[in-house]
Amino acid sequence: MLALRGSWLDALGGTLAAIGALLAAFAASYYWGHHVGRLVAHPDSEQLLLRVLGITLLVAALAESLHASAAVGAFLVGLTLTGETADRARKVLGPLRDLFAAIFFLAIGLSVSPKELLPMLPVAVVLAAVTAATKVLTGMYAARRDGVARRGQLRAGTALIARGEFSLIIIGLVGVSIPTVAALATSYVFIMAIVGPVVARYTGGPLRAAA
Repeated sequence: MLALRGSWLDALGGTLAAIGALLAAFAASYYWGHHVGRLVAHPDSEQLLLRVLGITLLVAALAESLHASAAVGAFLVGLTLTGETADRARKVLGPLRDLFAAIFFLAIGLSVSPKELLPMLPVAVVLAAVTAATKVLTGMYAARRDGVARRGQLRAGTALIARGEFSLIIIGLVGVSIPTVAALATSYVFIMAIVGPVVARYTGGPLRAAA
């Protein structure tokens, strides 16, 4: 019981620390984001790239030392940078982003065995159905608030079905330690990636011209 209680306390403490870090990042971005941008800003693109990568590695290492994810630390750095510095950073980081994205997907493929996907398909189908419905309703609600017609509302809702990048991030973070989660998330992403474009094409497609 003590061991179980300790694990729950550790989980609660880690959750509160993560929420606190996220709130601190939002506050820093809102109140001091321009100061951070001024700190890393430089006319030379290479200097800007090195400074952004340097501060990202420092914050990621700090997050790891606090038993949080290094990915969360890097995300908080990106959240803090605003304005012109953020625009220039996006441009200079573009090639590295594409390279590391390919490596990220390669690592996901290496971490999941195909034979583990089939047992997870029934649960993945249920999750896909539930989340697809909520995505469609969310997109339709947002489009309706902007005065979009019914067909446009359907297109906005169905366009969200195929979006599953966050599930891939979950695979990258916990796939090695919890193989079942990786298999479930991978099956879910495959289903949404296949069904999403088809539903968007035939549900919210353009109206045919009148004869």
